[in-house]
Amino acid sequence: MRHATHRRTRSWAPYGAFAAWSLTAMVTVLFSGSGHAHAAPLANELPPTPETEEQILLAKTVQARERALAALDRKAASWSRVLESRAAHLSDYGYTGDPEEASHVLPLAGYHLSAGFGKAGPLWEKDHTGQDFGAASGTPLVALADAVVTEVGDAGPYGLRTVLTLADGTEVWYCHQEASLVTAGETIDMAEPLGQVGSTGNSTGPHLHLEIRPAGEGPVDPMEWLRAYDIEP
Repeated sequence: MRHATHRRTRSWAPYGAFAAWSLTAMVTVLFSGSGHAHAAPLANELPPTPETEEQILLAKTVQARERALAALDRKAASWSRVLESRAAHLSDYGYTGDPEEASHVLPLAGYHLSAGFGKAGPLWEKDHTGQDFGAASGTPLVALADAVVTEVGDAGPYGLRTVLTLADGTEVWYCHQEASLVTAGETIDMAEPLGQVGSTGNSTGPHLHLEIRPAGEGPVDPMEWLRAYDIEP
């Protein structure tokens, strides 16, 4: 009688484990010339090379410059809006050029010209020494240039008068005002409000009597003086 035999099955597991270990060893172990084994560092553990550090520094520099340029763009846009607003304001007072180059403007807006310089008549003790701008009472008056306020007060026939002194010593008289918004001694910028049209003093109706007196001289024609600065009343 033939006895049943059992075939012994060989297990390959040890060989598989050995092969896996061998492959891992070859990948992760490097042998130095001295014969000592060193574990290979992972890619993210490698020290940065000089080229890598330079690239990182360059990227940071570019980002910083982009942020700076964006900030400059915002400032430029804001300044552009300021200039547009200022240009519109100056155009109301006779100046239509580059707002950054403006030096003189008209003393008021919304007026009509009345008595001119040198006119003779019973309304004046002598010939008319200024230019009259007829306007409604309360119409704003502005500084026609950067100046210092040197006088504010009642001036007899001139009524309530404000005197500005310009950088070259020229005096500018604003006469017959209803009200003054400035005080003597303060500085005022071109196109900044200083008072209101009125009819105080020797006046037949609300108007501004504008008088221009160059330093150390008598009154001159305000129309010609304004035109010398490209301002056409």
